[in-house]
Amino acid sequence: MRVLNLAIRTVWKGYTTMKFRLFVLGLLLFDALMLVPAASADDVYQTYNLAWSGAYYSNSASATGQITLDLTTLPNPNYNNIQRITSDITSLTVTVTGATIGNGTWTLASLNDDRWWTDGATLDMRTELVGQPTPNNPWGTPDLNSGDFNLWFNNGGPGGANAFTLAAASGGGNKMLLTEFDPVTATPEPCSFIFLGSGLAALAGMARRKIGQRA
Repeated sequence: MRVLNLAIRTVWKGYTTMKFRLFVLGLLLFDALMLVPAASADDVYQTYNLAWSGAYYSNSASATGQITLDLTTLPNPNYNNIQRITSDITSLTVTVTGATIGNGTWTLASLNDDRWWTDGATLDMRTELVGQPTPNNPWGTPDLNSGDFNLWFNNGGPGGANAFTLAAASGGGNKMLLTEFDPVTATPEPCSFIFLGSGLAALAGMARRKIGQRA
């Protein structure tokens, strides 16, 4: 930030006319906007890291995955404990490891059914969902009263066996409790920083030449 402020002051001193100053401000604004990720897509679609652990059920099975949701259509809050959100899921992958049977990877193409229930709470979809408050216990509590998120896959994949609980091998294997439903944060692309740096460097060079000519 100190370097940015120095560059702006140098450019500002180098150009005294209103025309040049407006040009400098416009270029700096353009470069700054290049650092802002495209908000429109993020406001519509959000990807989340998923994780389940068998520790709660005293086994060593686990599952990880990712899901992308359309936040403009996802019911939040919702009061229906058998709400399906298949149409709100744009991508999905789940991998089961460490189970006695039923290890493997499944995708949206093999999804048979799902459940989504916020227990009437409005969840903050921009932060970790597991542990957020509901009218009963925190979201993610497998008590059948505090919401639910579940998936059922075809082809021997995992399936729901309790609230927030997947069981390997079509629901007949090791049980795993949901431990993570965490949004993936978008970051500015490296080229954005390159644009900003090159723009400031060019302006600083022009300012130095202008001052040199005056001297």
